[in-house]
Amino acid sequence: MNTWVRIAAVLILSLSFSASLIAEEEGVFTPDAARGAAIFGAICVHCHLISYEESRMGAPGLKGVLERYDAKWLDQWIKSPEAFAKKDETAADLLGSNKHGLKMPTFPAMQNDQKRADIIEYLKTLKGDE
Repeated sequence: MNTWVRIAAVLILSLSFSASLIAEEEGVFTPDAARGAAIFGAICVHCHLISYEESRMGAPGLKGVLERYDAKWLDQWIKSPEAFAKKDETAADLLGSNKHGLKMPTFPAMQNDQKRADIIEYLKTLKGDE
């Protein structure tokens, strides 16, 4: 009996893993704020604060950022600020607004749709009214 339970468990896990790989290949995923917080902590926190205050580098604070911009706009901005600034006036203004002349770079990791969705999900937790 134990053998059958193990075989069933292996089959179920295999099917679940296969389904998740197919979903990833098709671009189907669920944004996760915890993953977004980890990515933010590894990449974004070097320039941005999670308050309203501008950082010492002149990067805007990200608290309430989804009250200033919608998720679709942020997704395009995070993916490639310079490319987005070429077609969006608000992005162009933001890119050129740093008092130190610094510009948000395009990060290779942010070319991943899942990572951007996770970061945006995390940014949703930084509500301005709290």
